[in-house]
Amino acid sequence: MSRADFLLSSRAALVYAALGLMAAVAAGAAQAQPGATQTENRNRLVTTNSCVKCDLVGVDLAGQNLLGADLREADLSRADLHGAFLIGANLSKARLAGVNLSGAVIGGTVMSGADLQGSNLSGVNANRTSFTQANLTGVDFSDALMERADLEGAHLHGANFKGADLYEARFLFAEMADTNFLGANLHAADFSEAEVTGIQTDASTTCPDLKPGPCVFQ
Repeated sequence: MSRADFLLSSRAALVYAALGLMAAVAAGAAQAQPGATQTENRNRLVTTNSCVKCDLVGVDLAGQNLLGADLREADLSRADLHGAFLIGANLSKARLAGVNLSGAVIGGTVMSGADLQGSNLSGVNANRTSFTQANLTGVDFSDALMERADLEGAHLHGANFKGADLYEARFLFAEMADTNFLGANLHAADFSEAEVTGIQTDASTTCPDLKPGPCVFQ
């Protein structure tokens, strides 16, 4: 192959690679943006406060008032709900993977059986919220208010509760590994029959018996 042919071949390869990268970026952007169906369902939710089993992937509901909303089995994956008000809402068995609920108020909400894997719930107000049997793998609950929250049977592998208030929270039969409770308030929290292997606590943690950590779970 001559030098000219080699240079031409190399330039062609670079062009094809660049075109492939641009196509991938465009496809990713298209996937990230909600389409007509999601937009229509969002409007329906805002108007009626109900959207059972709806496709709401990637929709923007930041700061939205959704008190008592019926969102059972809805797909809200990657939706933006930061600062939203969901007090008393029903999201049982909803798909919320990768959702942003940071700073949201979800006290009394039902999220039983929901999938929140990898979601951001930092600074959330989730007092008395039910997360029973929910998938909370890798969820960020840092600085959350979760007094009397029910996490019975939840999957909490790699969840981050740093600085969270978990007074009288229930972790019965919950599955945990590498769960971060540094700086958390666990006063009177119930860890009966929970899998506590690898739980992270230190002197900044308030243990269930009100003593400073590291905590010893029976």
